[in-house]
Amino acid sequence: MDCKDKYFSVVGDSISTLIGYIPDGYAVYYEENNKKLAGIESWTDTWWGQIISRLGGRLLKNNSWSGSTVSYHAEFTPGSFAYLDERMSLLGDGDIKPDVIMIYMGVNDWASGTPIEAEGDMEERQSFCGAYRIMLDRIKEHYPGAEVWCISPAVSTLRGEQGWEFPYCLGGRHLDEYVAGIKKVAGEKNCLFVDANKNTAPVDALDGIHPDKKGMKTLADGILLARGL
Repeated sequence: MDCKDKYFSVVGDSISTLIGYIPDGYAVYYEENNKKLAGIESWTDTWWGQIISRLGGRLLKNNSWSGSTVSYHAEFTPGSFAYLDERMSLLGDGDIKPDVIMIYMGVNDWASGTPIEAEGDMEERQSFCGAYRIMLDRIKEHYPGAEVWCISPAVSTLRGEQGWEFPYCLGGRHLDEYVAGIKKVAGEKNCLFVDANKNTAPVDALDGIHPDKKGMKTLADGILLARGL
């Protein structure tokens, strides 16, 4: 795909937030203090900014909300869930529609131990794969011509701590279960699965989760490598 001058939109959680680049009212992780700690000076230092700028694309919308999940959780912030139409309908700008939509979600679902598939009387929106399907369906309804990248959460390190081990079972379920879920649902919905951990190093992070400037580059490199771009 020739991405030059194509419009890119982003769907994400805290890892993809940046002050001044997300909708008003959304929680932001990379505010001025964390932005400085991470060494992020501009939007082109983020993983999504690096990808867009390196491919010659244009940023259309960044719909990222710190702390958000794909799936519904009663105790989480109302309106923050990525399966909601209220979020997925905001990836365009008037008559301008995104050519590429990059989704980097799942970390908070994993950290919360969200069930992979609906169990018993559980609603689909309460499971990770069920909510991911709803999210992709809504994206396709609004932007049928967009190429959708379903990116897996990347393994990261804790900056400055050589012996630190990545918590693969942070929420009681292994991260690989969520990666496999993204791959499965992306295939069902004819979207592109992008393995952010394929042939790349762990991402340097401030706290073991949120990338610093170096980690952002590693993440961008891994995504582009997995896409063959």
